[in-house]
Amino acid sequence: MDLLKPDYYDDFSCIADKCTISCCREWKINVDDVTYRKWKAVQPPEDVPGHRSSLQAYTIKKEGSRIMKMTEDHDCPFLAESRLCRLVSAYGDQVLSETCQIFPREIHTFKGHEEAAMMPCCPAVLDIWNKKKNIVFPEIPTEKLKSLFLIRRKLTELLMDTKKSPEEALLESFYILKELHRNAACQDAVFIKIIEDYFSRKTVCQLGSAIREVELPSLDTMDECNEILQDLAVNYRKEELYQKYLDPVIELAEELSEEYDGDEMEEAWEKFRREFAGYQDLIRCFLANEIYSDLLTPEGTLEDAIIHMQWIGMEYAAIRQAVFLSWQKNNCKELDYETVRDYIVVITRMTGYEEADIREYLENSFEELLWDWGYFALITGK
Repeated sequence: MDLLKPDYYDDFSCIADKCTISCCREWKINVDDVTYRKWKAVQPPEDVPGHRSSLQAYTIKKEGSRIMKMTEDHDCPFLAESRLCRLVSAYGDQVLSETCQIFPREIHTFKGHEEAAMMPCCPAVLDIWNKKKNIVFPEIPTEKLKSLFLIRRKLTELLMDTKKSPEEALLESFYILKELHRNAACQDAVFIKIIEDYFSRKTVCQLGSAIREVELPSLDTMDECNEILQDLAVNYRKEELYQKYLDPVIELAEELSEEYDGDEMEEAWEKFRREFAGYQDLIRCFLANEIYSDLLTPEGTLEDAIIHMQWIGMEYAAIRQAVFLSWQKNNCKELDYETVRDYIVVITRMTGYEEADIREYLENSFEELLWDWGYFALITGK
């Protein structure tokens, strides 16, 4: 089966002890059944704290999955003080669970081909994108290019367009998706033509002009994004995860939810947006990769694609808000790359839900599962 990869995929290598946000800390580490059975006969390295009879004894069952039992400091028990993995040092990579062996890679299997991508919840992946400034996704063979794959290709091209801000591209993308959803019952040949028409240069230019005329009050965007960020962070703060990143920004978000000077805050928001614009190339790569890797599922429909686009939009809104609040806590000094990168990593780890959980979250948090364009525009801003 063909494996299709974006152009950055083979550039990745784990930076191990040099990683600033290790995947061995503050995260659920799954242990697959094959690895769990194999671990019954494997002794833990001697320097593992609380030495037990086998590697199996370091796992627990939680919510139907077997995961690593983390230490009180939320570390994997096999993470050494050197920030290297004791298991790898003792036995090599092959002893690791499937999750640890492939992260941050992900493979999606479709009929007739597989697609590889990298997840943005690894700092080293963001470092690759930041250096490249532009990423290229593989072409789907013509005979497999059905409507959903065509839509996804057009959307990634829209997001990588350097003539648009990421917000403009997101707003245009969501509008087109909603319009295509209204026409989804058309016959295939007609629907393909509709897709091409909506993504034509003329239509996209007209759409962009219309969107630029829409008034989107920046303070309303900031307020709603504050609510989204606080809601996403609730369970992580209860479990005392990502405290270094979440506590300062959520405390400020809670203060702003109670009272702030509107004129002063609007001025700060506009100044921040100018600072944040310096990272547009990175943000474009991030959003385009999210669309490439997460928009489609093997059995997914156009409705599922819209739901995933909403999740991507919400994820981006939370990232930008977290960076904004962190920048404010830092007295509005120059916005550095590490802050942007680290909040992308943390928020994408927090929003790495399974498909069913995404749907459940949206159903429980919003009046309608499928948003209207106005709400998407509210959290995206422009």
